[in-house]
Amino acid sequence: MSYDEIAAEEGVTATRIRQIVSEVLQKRAVDSGADHAKLQLDRLTPLMQFAAEAVAAGDIRAITPYLKVLDRLDRYQTVAGAHQVYDDEARKKLMDKINRMAANYGIDEAFEAAVKEHLKKQGVVLDDEPGETDTVDGPASPAGEQREGQSEAADWMSV
Repeated sequence: MSYDEIAAEEGVTATRIRQIVSEVLQKRAVDSGADHAKLQLDRLTPLMQFAAEAVAAGDIRAITPYLKVLDRLDRYQTVAGAHQVYDDEARKKLMDKINRMAANYGIDEAFEAAVKEHLKKQGVVLDDEPGETDTVDGPASPAGEQREGQSEAADWMSV
C-alpha cells in the first residue's frame, strides 16, 4: 500500500502519513548489532534446513540458495558472538531475573527448606556449599542419576 492510498483511506494527506511514519520510526527502539544478528540467525535457521533438505533430495537448484544462507549465517554468527560479554554485571542481571522468576513462582526460603528436606528424604545429602552433593547409591546407579538431577534443581535455589 502506498502513502497516497493510506492517506485516502484515512482521510489525511500523504504528507501527514509520511510525518506519522517518520515520527514512529524515530521513536522506535533499535536493537543492538548483536541482538539484530541473533534475530537474523533465528530467521535463517529454518531456511538453511529447508535448503539442505532440498539439496539432499537432489534438487541442484537449491545449492545456490543453500550457499547464500550459509554465507549469511556465517556473517551474523560473527556479529552475534563478537560483543557477547558475561561479566559480573551480566551474572547479576541473570541472578536478578532468576530470583524474580522464583518469587513469581512462590519460591522463597520456606519453599527452599521444604525442597531440601524432601531431597534429604529421597537420599540426597546436601552440604552447606552450593553445588556440592553426595548420593547414597553413588552416581553409577539409576537412582543416583535421578537424584543428581534433583540436586541440580535444589542447587540453583541456594546460589
